[in-house]
Amino acid sequence: MAYPVRHFDPQTTYFVTSRTLQSRFLMTPSRKVNELIGGILARAVRQSGVELFAHVFTSNHFHLMVRPPSAIAMSRFMQRLQSDIAIKIGRLVGWRGRFFGRRYSAEPIVDEGAQIERLRYILSHGVKEGLVSAVRKWPGTSCAQALLEGRAESQERWRNWTKRWTMEVAQGTAVGRFSEQCPSEGEALLLSPLPCWAHLPATHRAQLVAQMVADIDRTAPARRAGLGPQAIVRQDPLGRPTHTKHSARPKAHASTKELWVAAVRKYQAVLAAFREASRQWLRGVFDVEFPQHCFRPPTWSVPIGIV
Repeated sequence: MAYPVRHFDPQTTYFVTSRTLQSRFLMTPSRKVNELIGGILARAVRQSGVELFAHVFTSNHFHLMVRPPSAIAMSRFMQRLQSDIAIKIGRLVGWRGRFFGRRYSAEPIVDEGAQIERLRYILSHGVKEGLVSAVRKWPGTSCAQALLEGRAESQERWRNWTKRWTMEVAQGTAVGRFSEQCPSEGEALLLSPLPCWAHLPATHRAQLVAQMVADIDRTAPARRAGLGPQAIVRQDPLGRPTHTKHSARPKAHASTKELWVAAVRKYQAVLAAFREASRQWLRGVFDVEFPQHCFRPPTWSVPIGIV
């Protein structure tokens, strides 16, 4: 099956999801895992220039709300985020090879109501599944505490393995990748205000998040027997759930059916224009115009004899 065509409008917020291979618990929360993910996420946000609105990392998948300044920026952000997680978390838990199961999904969030609904969805992770009894009890990396405190920035630690390797070569001493002696740099993880709340004071935004969290906690299902923060952190990172939920990727997130249909039709129009431009590209018409905010096919996809 062909990959879906990526289209990242810089005026649009996207809901991003990525899941580990076979849904294994490779990102099981721990002090080291949370530290590594925090540093990786902060560095990827800074280097790519995307706006990050919300995030949550569970044992086998993560969700983000982001707004990229360009399609290339989004590509670089996800490449840096996922590759660094695969390398560093994989090394920590003893996993080699492919880390994430398939390409990440990124669907447009088309209106203010959908933005609030997606934020609630992120904050309720762990609670709605009955894994923990309250939002604040989730042991993994999450934006919940920062949003509740009205903080736009948190300090994270980036372990610089390049400097570590240079230190070992220059000094001839072994430095553990996850030891306190490993060269590190501070990274500020920036959280941008939710677009529909950007005009509100920080204190008001924090109050709205607190009300949302209280409602999530109040309506939470009973915690599943044998689970809780301590049970989650004791999971085997190489283990996997007995049953994994498989569902089709949503085409968009909207608060009404009409807005959802409009978003889908907009993407279908972009897709039709992209396919027509691709047909001309494959015939050797290299000055053809592709839709904005998309990636044109690589030159090597042109049949031999045309170039």
